[in-house]
Amino acid sequence: MTVSTKVNITTKNAFEQSVYAQFPTCLHEHVEHELFYNSVDFEQGEMTQEEFMRGVLATARSHEQWLAQLEEDKAIFEGVKALIDEGTFKDASQVAELTQELERGDTSLLARFICVQPVKNSLDAALSFLAWKHMKAIVELEEAFDVSMDHFRSAKEPDFFGTSESNMSLINFSVMSQ
Repeated sequence: MTVSTKVNITTKNAFEQSVYAQFPTCLHEHVEHELFYNSVDFEQGEMTQEEFMRGVLATARSHEQWLAQLEEDKAIFEGVKALIDEGTFKDASQVAELTQELERGDTSLLARFICVQPVKNSLDAALSFLAWKHMKAIVELEEAFDVSMDHFRSAKEPDFFGTSESNMSLINFSVMSQ
């Protein structure tokens, strides 16, 4: 178990001090958590010592899993920089967008995206983030102007995204009201 923040047990009442004494110091942070939620039940005998101990250990396990997930998320985030450095992304706007997120660090939208999405690796995270962010922009346009862009969303042919006037005419860019 990870050595946690020290809890000052000298400021606790006699009952709480006796509870802390039953656990190693490395679990005191988790004991404090369980006491916060269960001290009345435990002190009044409505919760057994065994139930309290299971709660402390479950909290400690959850904390360890959370720390491990944070480390995994951090490695995925840092891996996005490696992908940029390796030249995985050829489009300058994608590189700029991802670089800007990396510069913001762990408070960036990309970092938060990685924490809440089930991404497998750095490439999955970067591609999913870019797709999500661009889809979000389309949805925001639809909401702001009360229109449907489903026709545009379903266009997949590479020629549809050309810049010549003939290619531009292949898609009806006028939006249709919902």
